[in-house]
Amino acid sequence: MNNTEKTAATPQGAGKPYTVEELLTLMGPEFQRQKDVMRQCIAGLTEYAAQLAVQGQEEQLPRLRRVCVEMAEFWGLAEEDTPEGVRNMAEQYGSAFDRAVSTARGAGCAPGLGEQAVQNALAGLELYARELRANDEGLEDWAVECEILADDLEEFAARSGPEELEAAEQQADSGPGMGMSP
Repeated sequence: MNNTEKTAATPQGAGKPYTVEELLTLMGPEFQRQKDVMRQCIAGLTEYAAQLAVQGQEEQLPRLRRVCVEMAEFWGLAEEDTPEGVRNMAEQYGSAFDRAVSTARGAGCAPGLGEQAVQNALAGLELYARELRANDEGLEDWAVECEILADDLEEFAARSGPEELEAAEQQADSGPGMGMSP
């Protein structure tokens, strides 16, 4: 077996040798799905931040912004896989977050945080925490922070009530948002 081959259980059968390229081909669709989950999570967390800004709960905003940018970095959501692309990505996600919060503050209101946005954010936070733990035991603090953030979001959504979440879903379906996606 050469350096580019490994042996592992694959969907085609246990112990079949595969190349790194074959492994990447097998993993590609799942990784792309996970990246999509993270993009939706970041959008949901940004909507949550806009709601917090309108309610004057500013203390959570820096943490939310940092988590959104670091999620994007961890999952490689850059359009270009270059150092400049990564820098641009961090600026892009940070700027989208800042615009959403600023727009909500300026308007004195924000689009409602819909149930789907809450679910997207929770799914992404769970996936992120799981991957942090799987990649490095030293990242346990970050995984715990994701769990705390998820608890805060669930509490916020519960206070908002199902009627408000449903109305927000209808609003999201009927028109454009505040430009929260990068």
